[in-house]
Amino acid sequence: MNWQNVKKAVMEHVWGPIGSAIFHIILILVLVNVAMQTGEQQAYSTQEVVMDVNEANTPPPDEKQMDDQIKPPEKQQDLSTLPADMPTIGQNDDASASDAVAGNDRGPADLGFGGKEGTTANGLDMASTIKSPLILRGIAKGYGGRFGKAGLGRGGARSKAIDDAITRALRWLKTNQRADGGWAYGGNLQGSGGNDVAVSGLALLCFLAYGKTTSDTEFGPTVEKAINFIKLKQNAEGYFAAIKAENAPGPYPYVHGIATYAICEAYGMTRIPDLQTVMDKAVRIIIAGQQKDTGGWDYQYAKGARRDTSVAAWQVQSLKAALIAGCTVPGIKEALDNSVKDMKKVFDPKSGKFGYEKAGSGSMGMTGAATLCLQFTGHSKDVEAMSGLRAMKTVQVSWETGGGESWPLYAFYYITQCRFQESKESFAAWQQQFVPAYLKAQDPDGHWPGMGGKGDENKHGPVYTTTFGCLTLETFVRFLPSYQHVEDSAPAAAPVDDVVVKVL
Repeated sequence: MNWQNVKKAVMEHVWGPIGSAIFHIILILVLVNVAMQTGEQQAYSTQEVVMDVNEANTPPPDEKQMDDQIKPPEKQQDLSTLPADMPTIGQNDDASASDAVAGNDRGPADLGFGGKEGTTANGLDMASTIKSPLILRGIAKGYGGRFGKAGLGRGGARSKAIDDAITRALRWLKTNQRADGGWAYGGNLQGSGGNDVAVSGLALLCFLAYGKTTSDTEFGPTVEKAINFIKLKQNAEGYFAAIKAENAPGPYPYVHGIATYAICEAYGMTRIPDLQTVMDKAVRIIIAGQQKDTGGWDYQYAKGARRDTSVAAWQVQSLKAALIAGCTVPGIKEALDNSVKDMKKVFDPKSGKFGYEKAGSGSMGMTGAATLCLQFTGHSKDVEAMSGLRAMKTVQVSWETGGGESWPLYAFYYITQCRFQESKESFAAWQQQFVPAYLKAQDPDGHWPGMGGKGDENKHGPVYTTTFGCLTLETFVRFLPSYQHVEDSAPAAAPVDDVVVKVL
């Protein structure tokens, strides 16, 4: 027997197929291993929505040292830098007597919201209340990196005392929510009135800003009832609480603006399908109510010569929230762009302040409102916004005097956000003023009383004062997508846009 021929035959007929199979098996195992490593890397490339508590370790910069930061604009963003393919899965006048025109001096005491109360909440499609992690594809940029340690670092460190104060406020709001899901405007916490829709919108924003949605163990039912309450206050035309009030006949833009803002943020954070239609109808009202020639808004969405900074600020906040939430109603970006010229029209270059109805004598509250609107619309580096920030550097927080403001809680709500948007250093300096004052003034039961000052915010009731106190402190931790920083609104170079929401 020729063993050389046998060996050759074996090699050709046996080892060839077996060797080929072994080679391919090894190749497949290598490819699977590479794919698994890539998947692990991708999992860590998403942004996780988490809460974190850090202690302050570094002293804030001195305000005088920061004054030189205000420089002429280097560049200007417009809303076209926002992602064009956003997903579609589906605050009260601060005017002093010098600001107001005779016959139109309407402060928060004259909000005049209208609405019918006593409706039983029902009818939400709670499809979003899943208990597993929820991945929102492609919207990380909409949330502006406000989540996790990186986001919190922008605004300076949070202390446990701030988290405790916010939690007490949310528990107070939960305890004082009416059976119909709303909250009361005024001193009677179980009463009802037209302004309830607005303060209920503010209360809902407090929960959402702290990451509390319908899936939350402690506050989920509260949030669900609040969403239902506001949703059921929208009439067939799309207005929220469009009931005639004695001093404000017709649709009232404060009610509508605040309620729309809350619904847009609720939809953006929960993706409850029912809310998309509610949001779209409400946004159309705001766009249609804008004064197209000037870009402003007025009471009853009037199209006359008068315009109103305070009214406009709520419309801008609502439209920005709608844009980030993925609302597809045409004209949102155009309306926001158009609002810029309205705000700039009431700017006074001598004082650096913005007026209530027109340029001349502006309050710090209106300066904060207008400046925030410019920041929200990509104009944070414009001369008007930078001058407004400079003017706000003079504000001093005092719970007893209200810092001399007519409606100080309302004013500090805007000023705090402006300082946060300006820079980490600016906010770190500002928080040394407002945080101790707010923590000290909070009642042990969790609510905030009104500040002293030229006006009397207590007449609006404890829900009003508590929501503004809570929202101001929540600037540290806002989950609301509309509070992204302007520089974060441009599309990212890398296509990593997913947000992983851990439902607690």
